[in-house]
Amino acid sequence: MPDFISISSNTQHNAERWTSRVLRLGVWVSASLMIFGLLLATMYPSSIEPLSINPSLGNLAERMFSFTFDPVTLMFTGLVVLMFTPILRVITAIFGFAVERDWRFVAVSSIVLLMLAGEIIYSVFLKG
Repeated sequence: MPDFISISSNTQHNAERWTSRVLRLGVWVSASLMIFGLLLATMYPSSIEPLSINPSLGNLAERMFSFTFDPVTLMFTGLVVLMFTPILRVITAIFGFAVERDWRFVAVSSIVLLMLAGEIIYSVFLKG
């Protein structure tokens, strides 16, 4: 076996595998929710209830866990899952790099997470 292949063992590069899995899962879940919402809207156009305002995360969670699968809620939830996928990817990278004891990338990923958190706090609470 060549040297460059033997370098990547099972314990190395786990962070990259897990982050790619998180990204794929987030995109698939998001796309599935949005497609299911579009199919419901196409099959039952009378079930579409336009929202006067954008729903909050609590409102979306409440509507999703009440199992009243209206198309608008499914599509909004798909968008929220898609927006949170990069944040989950960064969190996964932090834990993966910590397991690999790659402290430089733990620090870089933590800085990226702090920047994302700062942007969310600014956008939601300060900018209004």
